[in-house]
Amino acid sequence: MKTLLVISAEVKPSVQPEIAAGRYPRKDYFELASALQADILDWTAIEAHASTRLLARLAGKSLAHAWLAFQQRRTHQVIYSDSERVGIPLTLLLKLTHARNQHIMLAHLLSPWKKRVWFRWGNLHSQIATILCHSSLQQHIMIEKLRIPAKKIRLIPYQVDERFWRPMSSQEAQAALTEAAAPNKAGNEHTIGLTSEASSESPPPIICSVGLEYRDYPTLIEAVRGLDVQLEIAAASHWSTHRGLDADQPLPPNVHISAHQYLSLRHLYASSRFVVVPLLDVPNQAGITTILEAMAMGKAVIVSGTCGQTDTVRDRRNNGFGRIDREVLPGFLDAPEVPEELRHLATGFYVKPGDAAELRKAITYLLTHPDIADELGRNGRRIFAALMTLDAFTARIVQIIQAAS
Repeated sequence: MKTLLVISAEVKPSVQPEIAAGRYPRKDYFELASALQADILDWTAIEAHASTRLLARLAGKSLAHAWLAFQQRRTHQVIYSDSERVGIPLTLLLKLTHARNQHIMLAHLLSPWKKRVWFRWGNLHSQIATILCHSSLQQHIMIEKLRIPAKKIRLIPYQVDERFWRPMSSQEAQAALTEAAAPNKAGNEHTIGLTSEASSESPPPIICSVGLEYRDYPTLIEAVRGLDVQLEIAAASHWSTHRGLDADQPLPPNVHISAHQYLSLRHLYASSRFVVVPLLDVPNQAGITTILEAMAMGKAVIVSGTCGQTDTVRDRRNNGFGRIDREVLPGFLDAPEVPEELRHLATGFYVKPGDAAELRKAITYLLTHPDIADELGRNGRRIFAALMTLDAFTARIVQIIQAAS
C-alpha cells in the first residue's frame, strides 16, 4: 500500500538532469517521492483521459484531479494533496464513500466562505488525518472559525532548495548563467536588463521584486519613483495593465519589468542589494517563496506587513513585528525547539501595506545603510538554513506521512 502525492502542477521529469547539474532547483515532490517511494499524480494525468479532460472543462481542473486521485484510493493507503483546491473535493469523495485512506492535506487559504462551509457545516475535517499550513493566522482560523481540532493541524515552515538558492556574488551567478546559455541552449535564459558594470559612470544600486500572486506593484513603483536605484521586477507582463497601470502611466525610467527562468532569477537576486515584496493585505502567506529565496541567498527583505504574513521575517523594531497595528499570533519561529538566539534575529522590515511613503523610507534606509542590509541578509540565511530548507521540509512531511501509514 503506497503513498500517492497529488501535485497541483505539471511535473516534468525531464528537468532531473538540470537539477543534478545544479541548474534547476530541487522540487519538494521529487524529494518526497524519492524518500517515500511514492507515486506522483500531477496535472498531466488529466490530459491522458478523455473523461477527465471533459470534466476539467466542465467543472475545473481541481475537481478532475481529485477524481483521478479518488480512483486510486484502493492502491494507496496515504494520499497527500498539496492544495485545498484539490484536497477539499477529494476529501468529500472519500467521505461520501466511507473510504479509510489517510488523507494529509496542505492548506494555504481556508478562510474564504466557499471553503469554510465544507468544514463548518460538512464536518469535512473528520475525513482528514492531518492538515498542514504555513500561516499562524490560517491555523487560528481553522481552530476558531472552522472548529477543526488543533491536534489535526500542523504549522510548518515553507521551503526552497538550499543548494540552488545560496549566497553568491553576482559574478558567480553570471558565470553559471553564461555556462548554461551554451550554443545548444541559446535563448533559454533571459539576460537581465541591468546597467553595465563596465560603464564609466557608477551604476545605481539594484533592488528587485519577484512574483505575481497578491502583489502590489503600483505601490512599489511609486515608492522608488525618482530614487537613485534600479528596480527590477521579475514578473510576467500581464499584471502591468492591472490597478491603473496602462499606457497612459508609463513606468519610471528606473523601473524595469522582465520574466526570468531560474538561473537568471538567481543572478538577479545575487545582483540586488536587497529584495522588496509588496503585498495586498491578504490572510495567508502570500509572497513566501520570494521571501525564502531572498533569505536563502543572504538578502535582506522588505515586506508588506499583511495580516497573513507574520511568520517568517523578523523586523528590527517592536520585538520583530515592525510598527504596524495588526494581530500577531505565535508562529513556527516561536516554537520551543527553536533556539532563543534565532527567534528574534532581525532579517528585514515590515511596512504598512499600500503605504508608498513608508515603503520608500525603508528602501532609502537600507540603500544608505548597506552594512545593515548585509547584516539582515546574513541573519536571514542563518534562520533559513536552520528551519526552512527543502531538506527540513521533506523530513517533516515524511515523518507525518509515515506516522499516518
